[in-house]
Amino acid sequence: MAMRRSLDALSVLSTDDLADYDVISDGPRSLESSIADLGQAPRFSGSEPPPLPSAREKFDTVGLTAEDIQAHVRRSIGASANRGDEARTWRVYVDGVFGPLTPRDVLQLRQAKLSFPSVHLLAGVFTDEVCEDNNITPQLPHADRCEVVRHCRWVDEVVPDAPWTLTEKFLRARHVDYVAIDEGTSIDPDIDRERLKGYDLVKSLRKAIPTRRTYMSTPMPKSVDPGAEAAKGASASVAVVVEQGADPSADIRDALETPFEEPPEPASASFEEPKVDEFGTGHGI
Repeated sequence: MAMRRSLDALSVLSTDDLADYDVISDGPRSLESSIADLGQAPRFSGSEPPPLPSAREKFDTVGLTAEDIQAHVRRSIGASANRGDEARTWRVYVDGVFGPLTPRDVLQLRQAKLSFPSVHLLAGVFTDEVCEDNNITPQLPHADRCEVVRHCRWVDEVVPDAPWTLTEKFLRARHVDYVAIDEGTSIDPDIDRERLKGYDLVKSLRKAIPTRRTYMSTPMPKSVDPGAEAAKGASASVAVVVEQGADPSADIRDALETPFEEPPEPASASFEEPKVDEFGTGHGI
């Protein structure tokens, strides 16, 4: 009689040798969702590579700890979640273009993943058609964007057909507990009106949690500072004009200071009375 391999939390959640196990499926639910139902997912151990000192200076959310993030989420949702159920794995959803995947994107995904002690993070990726319909031009095709997101350490499940407007039907189908929304995101109501409807729905269902938007603060090197180069070029131009002694703006300044005075005659031009004949005309002279 063949012996079955023992199941522990780490082996269940890994992608190695999943064919050796009987995975429980509930209709259209995803494989990852079925695996998550087999037991409690391990909590994030906090073992992530430390960021570079330059990254700490450049990205303001890099230094947020799991405790900082969870405290921020608790203040936001208040008593809407059952905090007594600490063993539960919360399903959190984030969507985006992710083409390319930027530091701001991954830092939001990190906050979403650490928003509760145990999180199954779903990352929705807009299709090329959805992007085109909403005047967005991703730098990578849809398959590439999904593959890049799949390899992000914080993502547990990729949703390749993410809707532009979130609906209650979609949230139920994906068993989404919360949707992570970046605070301070700039949205044009004329363009993103349909997307705002989804945000309003999520907030009305008390399923929205905030992630702090990442702001970058890196001074531009002087060697490539266009403002400094422009100022330098302007100073050089002024110096050349002064050296040549021909300031083209002098006449304009004089005209503005004395608008009702006649301009002086050039020194080389002497005044001469017009010549007329006996009839007062210039003919016959």
